[in-house]
Parts: sequence; C-alpha cells; structure tokens
Amino acid sequence: MFSNKKLAIFAVLVMIAPIVLAACGPTPEPSTVIQTVVVERTQVVPGEEKTVVQTVEVEKTIVETQIVEVTPTPVPVTRKGGWADMIVFTSIDSAEAAVKQIQAGQLDVYAYGVADAAVFETVKSDPNLSYVNSYGSYTELTFNPVLNFTDGRLNPFGDPKIREAMNWLVDRNHIVQEIYSGLGKTKLFCLNSAFADYARYVDTARELEAYYAYNPEKAKEVITAQMESHGATLGADGKWQYNGQPVTIVIVIRTEDERRQTGDYVANQLETVGFTVDRQYKTRSEASPIWVQSNPADGLWNIYTGGWITTAISRDDGSNFAFFYMPYDYPIPLHQAYTPAPEYDEVGLKLRNNEFTTLEERAELFRKAMRLSLQDSVRAWLVDQLSFSPMNANIEVAYDLAGGISGSRLYPYTIRWKGQEGGTIRIAQPGILVDPWNPVAGSNWIYDMMPIRATGDVGVIPDPYTGLVWPQRIESAQVYVKEGLPVAKTLDWLTLEFVPSIEVPGDAWVDWDATNQKFITAAEKFTQTQTANTKVVVTYPKDLFQTVKWHDGSPLSVGDFVMYMIMQFDRGKPESALYDEAAASTLEAFLAHFKGVKILSTDPLTIETYDDTFYLDAELMVATWWPSYDYGQAPWHTIALGALADGAGELAFSADKADANQIEWMSYIAGPSLEVLKKHLDAKVASPSLYFTPTLEAYVTADEAAARWANLESWYSLQGHFWVGTGPYYLNKAFPVEQTLSLLRNPDFVDTADKWNRFGTPMLATAEIDGPGQVKIGEEAAFDVYVTFQDEPYPTDNLKEVKYLLFDAKGALVTTGMATAVEEGKWQVVIPADVTGKLEAGSNKLEVAIVSNVVSIPTFAAFEFVTAP
Repeated sequence: MFSNKKLAIFAVLVMIAPIVLAACGPTPEPSTVIQTVVVERTQVVPGEEKTVVQTVEVEKTIVETQIVEVTPTPVPVTRKGGWADMIVFTSIDSAEAAVKQIQAGQLDVYAYGVADAAVFETVKSDPNLSYVNSYGSYTELTFNPVLNFTDGRLNPFGDPKIREAMNWLVDRNHIVQEIYSGLGKTKLFCLNSAFADYARYVDTARELEAYYAYNPEKAKEVITAQMESHGATLGADGKWQYNGQPVTIVIVIRTEDERRQTGDYVANQLETVGFTVDRQYKTRSEASPIWVQSNPADGLWNIYTGGWITTAISRDDGSNFAFFYMPYDYPIPLHQAYTPAPEYDEVGLKLRNNEFTTLEERAELFRKAMRLSLQDSVRAWLVDQLSFSPMNANIEVAYDLAGGISGSRLYPYTIRWKGQEGGTIRIAQPGILVDPWNPVAGSNWIYDMMPIRATGDVGVIPDPYTGLVWPQRIESAQVYVKEGLPVAKTLDWLTLEFVPSIEVPGDAWVDWDATNQKFITAAEKFTQTQTANTKVVVTYPKDLFQTVKWHDGSPLSVGDFVMYMIMQFDRGKPESALYDEAAASTLEAFLAHFKGVKILSTDPLTIETYDDTFYLDAELMVATWWPSYDYGQAPWHTIALGALADGAGELAFSADKADANQIEWMSYIAGPSLEVLKKHLDAKVASPSLYFTPTLEAYVTADEAAARWANLESWYSLQGHFWVGTGPYYLNKAFPVEQTLSLLRNPDFVDTADKWNRFGTPMLATAEIDGPGQVKIGEEAAFDVYVTFQDEPYPTDNLKEVKYLLFDAKGALVTTGMATAVEEGKWQVVIPADVTGKLEAGSNKLEVAIVSNVVSIPTFAAFEFVTAP
C-alpha cells in the first residue's frame, strides 16, 4: 500500500442517478455496464522528496439510464383576485426620499414617472432595486383664457396671440437639459412624440418646431403689440400697467417635481418682457381648488404648471386637440371657458369623431390641427418625459410603456412578490386622495386613478405595449365597417367585415327623453331610415350574471348596463334634475356621431352599437357598454344614490356644477358627502325603489332592488364608504387627511390571478445610421440604417415602416420617403442625385423614424453629413 499519498483523478466517472419528476410517468429502468478506464495516481516517495506518477487500469461499474425529457405538469393556479393580499398607498413627494425608503425596506414601489438623473443613477447602481421606463408623462403651461377678470383686471393670456408668443419665449432645450438633465424631449404639440401619430406627421412637426424655436425677441415684439392694443402701457420701470395698476401674472407652481424649477424659469422669462410675477408655490392638493375648481373669470390665477400622463399607448391622438383645447370632454370650469376659433373647433371635432374617409383626408386635418393648436395655445407644451419608476427588485408587475406602473391597466392583475402569492405591497405616489372620488365626474388625478383602477374591471383591456385591446369580460366581438373606410385588424380575437351599407334598426336607442325618462328610438326620432359607418356586436359569456359580483355581494345584472347607457345622455339634458352644463357640451359632441345602441339579447348579453365614428384599428372600435364610468366603475344602485343627492341640489357629480351651485363636490369615500348619501340610502332601504324607473323597471326586479339596497347598507356599515366595483381589489379604508388608503384582495373576483402573466420585455428598437460623411452635390448617396433589439437584428416582419426625412443646411425639409429592407436588422436609404442636386454646400441632416408592429413607441435616429460641389 502507498503511504502519504495524494490521489488526483484526471478521468472523471459520473454516476447518473435516476431523475424523479412528480406526476411525470414511470422512471426508465437503469442499465449496468463494466467499463475499463485509465486513471493517474500520484505518489510522494518517502525520503526522496519527489512525486512519481503511475498509470493503472481500473475496472469501474457505471450505472447508466436513458434520460427522457418530460415537461412537469404545471400546478393550476386557484387563487382569485390579485396576487397580493393588501396594497397600501401613501404619499411621498420626493423621489429621492422614496428610493431611500425602498432601500430601507419601508416601501416597495414608487409609482410615479421620475425624471431626476441623480436618483436614476442611484437606482441603477443598487442591485436590490429595479425600475421600469415609460414615455407617457408630459408637462405644459396651462393658461387662463379669460381676457378680463370680473374685477376688471387684464389677463394677457386671454389674448391668443400672447399665448402663441409664449412658445417663442420659453427655451424648451434649456428646460430639458438643465432642469430634466436630458431625461426627456422638447414638446410643442398635444401629441406625444413617443406615439404613432407624431411619427406619421413628423415632417409637419419638424417644420413647426423650427418656426416656433426659442426666439425671445420675437416673443417680446408680439407681446408688446398686443398689450398696447388692449390699452396697457409700459412704465418707466419697464413694467406693464393697466388702468394704473401693474399687470401681475399669478403663476401657480407645483412644488413636488421638476415643475418647481420650470415655473421659476418661466417666471423669470415673463419678467424679461415687462410682467410683474406673483409666484405661488403649491402642492397638488393646494393647487387643485385654484385651477380645477375655481371659475377662471374670478382671476385667482393666470398660469398653472400642468402635468399629464397618458395611461395607455395611444394609437390615435386625434381626439387630443378637442380634449385639451375645447369644452367637450373635461367637465371643469376651465375647459368650459375655452372658445376655440371656428375653424379649429371644426377640425378638432372632426378628428375627435374621425369624420374622414381616407388616410390622406385625416393627414390634412391633422396638419391643420397642429398649426391651429399653436395659434390657439391655451396650453404651451414643454417636455415629453423619459420617466422611470423605481421599485424593490423582488416586485414584478406588467407596466405600460406610456403610463408606467401608475397608468397600467394591468398592474392590479399582475403586481406581486416574485414567485409568491399573498403579502402586502406598499406603493407611494406624490399625492393620494387629491380630489373627491365619484365614478361619474370625480377625481381625474393619476394618483387617484391608480387605486381606483384596481377596484374596477373592464370589458376590454389595453395591451401595455401596442395600445390595442384584448377581451377581459366580453366573449367576442364582430366589427362591421362601411366599405372604403381605412380600418384594419391586427388581433385574431375579433372579426372585421366590410359591407356596402349599414342600416340602423328602427328600435335602436338613439337619444334620451329626460322628462319621461325613456330612450328615444330611431323610428321615433327620425322620419327616414338612418345609416351608420360602423356596427359592433359584442357578446358576453352566458354565465356573466352568475360569476361576476359587485364588492357588496350583489350579482352583476343587465340593469347596471342600462344605467350606464342612461347616464351617457341624462346629465346633458336641460330637462333632467341632473343637468350639468359641462355634460351638455359633451353630449352634443357625442350625438354628432352616435347612431344607436340595441340590446339584442340578455342571455347571453349581446349588444350592438351603431356609430359614424371609426378608428384606424378595429380593436379600438369595440363598444362594450361595460358599466365603467369615466372616473371609476359602479353599479346602478350607487349611481342612483349619487343621482338622488345631485338631483336634490345637495351634492354635485362634477366640479363645474359644484362651483356653479356653491355645493359640495360629491365624494363616495369621505367627507360630508357620506352623510348625505347615507340619508338617501336609509330611505331606499325603508322603501326600495329605482331611479329612472320608467326604463330600469324593465330590467331590474323589485326583489333585486331590495337586495341591492340591503347589500349596500351592510357594505357601508362594514367599510364606511360607498365605493363598490367588481375589480380584483376593493377599497378597504381611505384617509384623505393622512393621504393614505388600503386595498384588499377580492376573493370573489371571477378570474384566477395568473390570467395576464404573459407580458415580457417590450421590443423597443434601437437604431444607428451609417453613411458617407461628405456627399457630392448632384450625386446619389446611400445610407445604411441598423435596427436592433438587445443587440440583435430587429426582425423585418416586426417592423411596419422605416421612414426617412432629409433636412438641408437651413433646417428646411427637402424630402421624405421609405427606407428599403436589405436584410434582418438592416435597411437602406438612397437619396437620388436629383435630390442632392437641390442641396447647398453645408451640413445636412438625415433622420429616420422607425415604427414597429409589436410596440407602438417609434424610434428616431439622425445622421449629419456635409454636401460639397
């Protein structure tokens, strides 16, 4: 025997044991073989201080088995509702403070679009933190459009030309680079530069961006001329005066983010053109009563540093012009004071209602609207933010490329601790419970809408990467479109059919008689047969009314759908007790294109809708009539409760009506509204009845009405509020003063928690342009465009188009066109000789806009080259 030996095995024998997988079938029988192998042994020879290497043959037994690849049978998810047991929302204004709390384990998600470069570096460098990017947040200056306030003061921003001049007075590049540290892009339009319509009309965008580039001298010239035309004079101190008093601009500056620095910068610029500026620094809750709720004519403010978030990818921004500049879609006093020029009003409404028949006609309307919006400028847009939302690295959630986490419609269905179910997730935003919650016309703040969305459900749900929709509660949809209209279908879950004509049936509901509380049919309203551009037929599952329950335990019913239909009309009718002037303009715009709705069946629920409005995507035309109102989901009985209070003049659904009547803006969750609503509930429990009885009595039985009121009474006794939805979470407690609320998992939710777990990493393209640095004038020039995703070629089939724009040395657009696919990930732009022949000697720019089919965020890249004779 060897003594003091070291054994070094150079030929390794592997003993393969049988692999056992639960529920995967029988394990194959092992086989045994005898194999001779060679090993080397090293021996230290005593007394000689040396090592001897010997080679020997050794017989070893090797157990072998055949390896059969099998897929484990997945364990089905049985958990209903959300993955978490509880979600707690709190308010934190500072992103830096929020990140510190996440690092300390006191917070899990900061659901806000942050644009702080220093905080971004902190998050990226910490392996315990993660983040998601989003492109839907943007900022602007909101102007009070009233020229003379009720006390006689002159408001310069009541003059459209002065508002337009503000586009020259602010240096957007300065704001992006110095205030946002480069985390954003300059913004001139109500179109988001990360969405499809901006890429479609980027040639017009570039032209107007050049025209409205920073030019303080021009701004001062226009402002001076207009102020003098209104009778203002410039004093010896260089300050504007009107009727012997300084023209003071009250700018309400939000303090929670970069808008504080932006507000100060704008105030400084206003002082350079002679205005006296009153800087009022406000948090969101302090600012909201001023710009949202007050009558603009009262003159409490002149400018507000506004911020917005588009919570889902927008494939059609045409309605933005009407929403942001016209009095049709946002029921607050400010928007009711908007008076756009007749031409702009007409163009904006056509785009809102898609009143065109070809893409060329749409393009003409869009280009007009882009120009007219800048001449109107009730808003001066500043920055499209590149935002990030930090979170614990162990949190997973489906976020939206536009709205991030806070704007994601899928977040409540997907947010969880990785690989786990249950537990508490703590979310903070810079504000919570800002304005009253009511589903009809309550809070529009993203800080409120995020928890609100978790309590409700929808008929269809937006894809977070493309903006198309998927069926959530509906079973199927058939879309019929008049031949010749530019509509296309992408997804297979619905059908699209083009037909020569679409006739509206005589028994379709087309309007509402508020006096008699009954729908008006097409046959009753019109003497001739009506036609429509579109018909959509939506069918719900047969077990819908057995499986879906409201949080108070009441089963969903047809009455909830009919109440939702009624509420689209009633508040806009002067004969109604619920009449709201703000809703009247909305209804007027709606009736301009709406052609009728008909309930074909209640078992299963099947609804067909007729309309002249269409969208470029058939998926976006699916009208579900699901009872999810603009500001939250609600059943017929809680809507009726609010209607009783609104109709009695005790509370008002909207801020506009509350201000006009000097009454409380209705809240379903807190404050003095609860006492009023409880009074009406008590009356209904004592004597069960309906609201809009002449119509609803055909769809709601007396037994259902009594059960609903009893359920709501029990719910209020337990929860202390009237907020009732069907979503994966329900509102537990809300504390507006403390700015915190909690949501609890709804175990009666119809779907299992894993329904929407399929979303992975969005395929955002990266692009580079390569080509000659110098081009001879009058000769053809070719440029290569490389498109990648995660350093791999971007599949050609996944790209819709690669568009190019050529700008000359003066910044003027010379030509546009489409690049040609060469191979996977490579495209080519060829500038013909006759085009380069039009260029002058100097520096030119080639820009490409890349539009994908699988994500709706376009990618831009630019390349500069010199032309010489």
